[in-house]
Amino acid sequence: MPHRLVVLITVIITFLPAMTLAQDDCQYINRYMAPLEYPVNDWATATAGPAPGEVEQRLVGPEQCRIIQDKQITNANGVAYRHVIMATSGSVFGYTAQNSRLLPPIGTGVPGEGRENTFADHVFILQARGNMGPYVPGTAHYQYRENTPNSIEILIPENASDWNGNLWMLMHGASHFSPLRFFSRQANKFSRYTEASESAGALMDTGAVVVWTRRDATGNDEASVDKPSNIVKLDNGIELGVPGTQAMGLNNSMSLLRDYTVISENFIADQLGKAPDYTFFRGHSAGAATARAMLMVKGANIDHQGNKLFDGFYLDDSAGGRGAPTYFWEATVVDEIGSFRLEPSETDQMSFDPEHRSFMAPVIEVIHAAYSGGNTSTVPRLFERVYPTYANYKRENARLNIEKGIDDIWKSYEIADVSHSDAQSQAEKYPELATDMIDIGGVAIALHRALEDWVILGEQPPKQRVEARDVWELDPTIGPSIKLPETACPRGVFRTYMNRPDGTAIGSSPAIFVPYLTELRPQINANQPRPPGFQEDWLEPLNRYGYLIDMTNSGHRMTRPNIEQVWHQRYREGFETGILKPYENLTRDAYVQCVTGVVNDLYADGLLTKEAQQWYIDKARTDEIGID
Repeated sequence: MPHRLVVLITVIITFLPAMTLAQDDCQYINRYMAPLEYPVNDWATATAGPAPGEVEQRLVGPEQCRIIQDKQITNANGVAYRHVIMATSGSVFGYTAQNSRLLPPIGTGVPGEGRENTFADHVFILQARGNMGPYVPGTAHYQYRENTPNSIEILIPENASDWNGNLWMLMHGASHFSPLRFFSRQANKFSRYTEASESAGALMDTGAVVVWTRRDATGNDEASVDKPSNIVKLDNGIELGVPGTQAMGLNNSMSLLRDYTVISENFIADQLGKAPDYTFFRGHSAGAATARAMLMVKGANIDHQGNKLFDGFYLDDSAGGRGAPTYFWEATVVDEIGSFRLEPSETDQMSFDPEHRSFMAPVIEVIHAAYSGGNTSTVPRLFERVYPTYANYKRENARLNIEKGIDDIWKSYEIADVSHSDAQSQAEKYPELATDMIDIGGVAIALHRALEDWVILGEQPPKQRVEARDVWELDPTIGPSIKLPETACPRGVFRTYMNRPDGTAIGSSPAIFVPYLTELRPQINANQPRPPGFQEDWLEPLNRYGYLIDMTNSGHRMTRPNIEQVWHQRYREGFETGILKPYENLTRDAYVQCVTGVVNDLYADGLLTKEAQQWYIDKARTDEIGID
């Protein structure tokens, strides 16, 4: 394709024609020799293992690409699409940790304590858990079966004239073959729950080809006959993923993503008469972390011929903030098969020189500020200065982007009060809860459009938004986190680890709406006697662990405040929205005015779609606030 950067090097993949002819079940891509010889001058051994050529090459790639479904659907605009499911089986090269050690203080230095259920062709993400290895090379074999549905689901226009020329590749997080999901959408209107399956439906509505990739990204505790796994054959003779052994997840395999993308591009060219003009990637959690590796490992963002693979990246709440633009490790090869071990280094191995940047592409990264996870480990000389929580790691990544000089092509946008998943995560089983949860679809769709315009037209995206003073000091143009009306004009708070009405409990991923009262009730400390007629559900709730949801910031379990009280307090504390001055009362007009001002500003800043702007204004006229 004319727009792509062509790397002027010797062909980096050695194809074996005889072997290719022997297997012709996947006509969309040939098998190839791995590991790939990335087209770079100086190989950073620590970021991805020994240099190409130091590990025995082996034939890998897809072996079967079998269409098992081809049905007609339409997008929200009534345009005819096809939903094609292509079952895939094949192999990829990579490493897994064996009898590994963790970096203190999380680790003790005792072999066998590191996480060993992930197989990847790099260690850039794996090291972020403090896993020092050793990492042993091998080949992972994935297969399409009923209970291991490795596949790509292609949403493609029926007619080439309805295609806008863009391809979006979507990658789910560390889950077990997450299915493709849609919620109903209306043309030219904001539709809730568009974040399902990485906005697959909303992207299809733009006229793009959309590909949903499915893989086992978890690795069960132990593989068994009824729980088959990816089979990994290590070069030291050990076999994993067979019954009775550790199951293996293809959680961060750049090779698998690369193969799926090339298969999709070739299928599109076959069906629509030309290859995509631009190929974009969007990934959530571990899917986003995989993309971070493609950006950070020099020369990794390539196809099998050495051309740039992805033209733009949309990273949605990257897993744990892992994959920072800095790397304080050294790698030492420990045996003849290319196994290697990591040790902390005083030198940052990550240098974004012109050659490295030539393989990168514009990035829009979305940070979910209320994701309360903190299951991570200390990485050498990296995050000692911040609390080890996922949101703080992501803010630190934004600061490091500026420090390392890549903030011109890597933009971060933090959204307040949304956890790892927004309202769509509860919409199927608990629609009554999802109704009041934060839906970030209006922001996401606006940022998708901004990424496309940035890549295709050269238009700069909106100013970055990160809630961190040290980021603002480095770049005063960066604003605070994006606060949607639910946060800026609050009717309650949003918290993780809450109990649902049916007695089930949520984890750290969704943030459930906890409402303020709409009427003033007797304000008591829970340790005081209850006044006559007092109802227990007026008190601030406890989460599923029995900890207080402190809605008054008092440190005591009190009566929940009502909305008017909160808005008065917000004025005292210096907030600029969702406020009432002394003696002012909450009115419907005041509430609608607050919401309108917030969404108008977000729309003007390019951070909300016009459709979502109007939806919020209409909704504000009927939101329950104790008025009317």
